[in-house]
Amino acid sequence: MSTTTTPPTTEPAPEAAVRLVQGVEIEDTFAEAFGMTAARLIITAQSPTWAMIAAQAATGYATSVIGCDAEAGLERELSPQETPDGRPGVSLLVFAFSRDALQKAVGNRVAQCV
Repeated sequence: MSTTTTPPTTEPAPEAAVRLVQGVEIEDTFAEAFGMTAARLIITAQSPTWAMIAAQAATGYATSVIGCDAEAGLERELSPQETPDGRPGVSLLVFAFSRDALQKAVGNRVAQCV
């Protein structure tokens, strides 16, 4: 018995609307947002390299609160003039769904990674 199958047809996705806002091209695609609690951490070290290594370790897999304890990322590098102890540093932003979840995530990440 022979059967003939027709490959499924796929229609191209509609093109996203693009607009310019203050010189920045914005592509209207998809986004979602959640109410969250945030913390800003400052990590300092002997050198900018060590501060960045600590930042990368602490933010690790924190790309989404769906599947991990927090969303976290590097905000920016800090000069010694911008840190409390006068050493090079970085600032991190960490987000979680609740204050308790944020406290646990920050505590674990700092204790294990910094």
